[in-house]
Amino acid sequence: MSAYLSNYWVLYRKYAELFDRLRYKGIPLGLISNFYQYISPELRVMMEEEPELFGPAEQHIDVGQIQTFFEEKKQSIAKTNDAPVKGKVILHFDHLRFVNDNYYQFDPEKTAVLARWSKPNYCDLPVISKPEVAASCEKGDPKPYLEKAFSILSAYDDHPAFGDQAFRERLFKDIPLFMEAIDTVDALFTKENISAVVVGTTEDIYSRVLALTCERRGAVSFCLQHGALMGDEAFLPVFTTYQAVFGAYEAGWYQQRGCKPEQILITGHPRFDDIFNRTPMDMSVFYRKLAFHPSKKIVLIATQPFSEEFYSSVLDELSTQKQLQIIIKPHPWEIGKNKLDIYHAAAKKHKACRIIKKEMDLYDILAYADAAVTQTSTVGLEAMLFQKPALIGKSTGNRTYPYYESLGDFIFEKPEELAHTLIEVLRNPAMYQRAEAARQSFTASNYPVTESTLALFSALETKTGVDYRRNHSE
Repeated sequence: MSAYLSNYWVLYRKYAELFDRLRYKGIPLGLISNFYQYISPELRVMMEEEPELFGPAEQHIDVGQIQTFFEEKKQSIAKTNDAPVKGKVILHFDHLRFVNDNYYQFDPEKTAVLARWSKPNYCDLPVISKPEVAASCEKGDPKPYLEKAFSILSAYDDHPAFGDQAFRERLFKDIPLFMEAIDTVDALFTKENISAVVVGTTEDIYSRVLALTCERRGAVSFCLQHGALMGDEAFLPVFTTYQAVFGAYEAGWYQQRGCKPEQILITGHPRFDDIFNRTPMDMSVFYRKLAFHPSKKIVLIATQPFSEEFYSSVLDELSTQKQLQIIIKPHPWEIGKNKLDIYHAAAKKHKACRIIKKEMDLYDILAYADAAVTQTSTVGLEAMLFQKPALIGKSTGNRTYPYYESLGDFIFEKPEELAHTLIEVLRNPAMYQRAEAARQSFTASNYPVTESTLALFSALETKTGVDYRRNHSE
């Protein structure tokens, strides 16, 4: 564990303990905080540079006890003893990342979509509007809770985190939002007979409150894995009853951090079902849109923020390869911040190089690409599920992300070596077969499910006794 993470879990544990007694409707408000967002960039640097910033090493949390601690906090929530019998499943729209076909497979009589907007239906499923429920329910007064939070922190004026004014302002701003979410979700559960909730992450307030309310009311909750597992803070703690994951890597990762095996379900993610079921755009249309030649190989490069030097070096190495056609797909953050200069420069060097932002669906590109290059992006997995070789660059910095390391010879520290191997994979049948063997081994272990929506339905039925599939006789 890095010095930063060791400090992070000590600090988070202290925070959860301090605010354990600040509860609203039985739920500890400290558990709802997306805690790593409270930590300033300056404090992050200190946490990495000073391994014992928050206490000596013997006080650090053992990696196997991370989830155990938060599980105890979660289990301490008082139960209402009103577990529903064969109720609805609520799909929390925010961050769920379902495609339309995923929604259409749910039974509208047994399902509702919880969303921020107001319209009666979405993909033929009834919609419950969070703002409408919030506007109609009784609200708690945040003032005494803010006063208590201020009192708790008053003893920590000199603390590097709890004494930081920005930390306090963020927390004080969040507490009324926490309470509003609890009131809203409580009203939702009072109005609807709910047996299960499915969320796409528990990083946001409402998903976390939904999970903790399920704990309180005896319903079950499922969190889907929203992307490749590349950072502890975005995936831990687990707040839902069950954590659904892509495959063996994540199942082992969660168990190493204190999750019980029965908490982890290997389901894949329903959005990836499109890889196996969706018909891509017509080939002739694809090549015409890009002005590419069907006889030449296509390489997709899916970029990542703050890795400009790596991708620039890869593109430089490929710029002389006239037999290659290159598609650069920048990360959404880079598009939003207009950090695309190096990609435009690369496109000028290579005649058959295109930058695709939102003009074409990723799965249309992967259907016709011959190989993919990325670092920590889920696009590497998606390319392999499309049966295309993926070549992975190791990310730089103090944090290591070993998700793709089982690819062996097809993960690289040096961009030049990646580019040269890529050229060989596309030119040399023997090298291609090596890449194919690595791909098959990786996907067999790390994404064994090809019908994830059905796997989710199976898990829901096992845990609730309800079959939520549309047009399926009981």
